[in-house]
Amino acid sequence: MGFQPKLKKGLYFLSIHLYSFIMINTYAESQLHHTLKNLYAEASQGMVEQEVAGKICDIVAKDGSIIEIQTGSLSKLHGKLGLLLPHYKVKVVYPLVVRKTIETRKKDGTLVSCRKSPKKQCLLDMFCELTAIFPYLLDKNFILEVLEVSVVEHRIKEAAPVQLANKSRRFKRDWYKEDKSLKEIHATHQFACKKDYLELLPKELPETFTIKEASSLLKGRNVPRMLWVLRKMGLVEQVGKQGRSLVLKKREADDESSPPLK
Repeated sequence: MGFQPKLKKGLYFLSIHLYSFIMINTYAESQLHHTLKNLYAEASQGMVEQEVAGKICDIVAKDGSIIEIQTGSLSKLHGKLGLLLPHYKVKVVYPLVVRKTIETRKKDGTLVSCRKSPKKQCLLDMFCELTAIFPYLLDKNFILEVLEVSVVEHRIKEAAPVQLANKSRRFKRDWYKEDKSLKEIHATHQFACKKDYLELLPKELPETFTIKEASSLLKGRNVPRMLWVLRKMGLVEQVGKQGRSLVLKKREADDESSPPLK
């Protein structure tokens, strides 16, 4: 699936500027969120920005299920999921940025630079966010859909270094992020049951293993975080120690002998 703006370059930049102004003053919705919301609303024949149980949901699909697009921290959904899941099927769509282009412009729209970012996410990076919602991951009404996407980060060049409004910068810089837009969806991964999560573990993994051994077989720096989440879900269990290292064992998807950790 690909997404390419149809506007000419000048009009495209003006549309970004106008869109950002409107959204900052309403829902502070990014182009990335807005585009994904419209794509999923069309695919599900749903309605956007609907109130359900006192909460505003991104999409209520034709079949009555709820779709939440989350481009930021998943921890923000914790309370909403606890309220909705007992009564509704909920799909959370979470994009991982595997490729990013940084486009910097002056305030008048003049292009200053366009380059590829060296920062790339991989599928295991999702576990940094799943620590916040692990109690819901195996709920019968919950589905997680992770997208591998390319985005364009839009920056505005300033004449002098500036601090952000939230004072989050340690050092001032001569630019600020204005928006982020979707360029392409490369792959979709759906997680709805134990088997979906367990398949992330390599087949070469021995029956019992340490975090170090798992890390040597998997790409990505978040293997410890992944194993922490899988332990909390009851999909991996500790069976001993090897020096200071935990010895872990994968549980079978149909093994219900040990409940998830609280």
